[in-house]
Amino acid sequence: MGRPDLGNLPVRTRSKVAKTLVCQALGYVAPASFQKVNPRLRHANVDVYSQQSTNLQIWNQEVDSARRYVVLIIKDDVITDVKVIAGADLAQFDTTGTLTSKFQANRINDRAGSMLVSAVDTPAFVTRFAPSSSIPQGVSPVVPPTQGKVLDIAAVYHRLLPLIGRSYSDPGQTQERNRGSVVHKEACSALGLSHYADHGQFPDILSQLLEVKLQLARTIDLGLELPESPTPLASANGVVSVRDVRYAIFYGTRTGPSFQLTDLVVVTGHDFFKEFRQFAGKVSNSKLQLRLDAAWFT
Repeated sequence: MGRPDLGNLPVRTRSKVAKTLVCQALGYVAPASFQKVNPRLRHANVDVYSQQSTNLQIWNQEVDSARRYVVLIIKDDVITDVKVIAGADLAQFDTTGTLTSKFQANRINDRAGSMLVSAVDTPAFVTRFAPSSSIPQGVSPVVPPTQGKVLDIAAVYHRLLPLIGRSYSDPGQTQERNRGSVVHKEACSALGLSHYADHGQFPDILSQLLEVKLQLARTIDLGLELPESPTPLASANGVVSVRDVRYAIFYGTRTGPSFQLTDLVVVTGHDFFKEFRQFAGKVSNSKLQLRLDAAWFT
């Protein structure tokens, strides 16, 4: 406890350092890299997690009642507590018992730069919403799309493109959600919407049927549906499909206390895999989300 080793590290680096610290504390020689086996520390039958919040995510497996889990509690970039808990006891924090699956992909050509992949919206989108190059003032980002108030995909691209090259204050290495909110807010402004709001559903900007993503790494989490899916879109009352949604994918780099937007890709779900490749082999990753005891973090 009291060590700052895990402060302000990228998520994957922090995970490796956490396991290294536990290995050393248990008297083991830490390997240069940890094999992707379960549990990660096989001799000790231990898995290691470092947590800044109560939301614990376990990937591609359920809680093992026979396993031991070491949870390093981090506050203000310092390890403030260590919890060692048996899997049988950790299971009490799993209130759903559900593994949530997410599809993943990456860009085929990492160096292609900014691009409008889809020159026009899908026929179903055009028929339903008659998108145009301008919209009236006062359109909210969180209302269902309606005719006369939806930008066409080319206008979306050209309005968002000036954001490329801009830098923003970085909320921290592990603050992916907050960093994404910064870009979401900027996108609402650039599109000429009335204000920034997040309704917590897919897609991010409902009135424009636009999903906004910020990528500082190659892997794109696609959520529960593939972009090209013909499934009716629930948030739009099923009048269009998931494949009719537009994606604005911003790429960026992080430097010290800030991050900069470097590239923009705008594409329909229908055309998504013209520019991106779905991960082969394990086509989706699953995670189990547990809500730990809040008292651990006080």
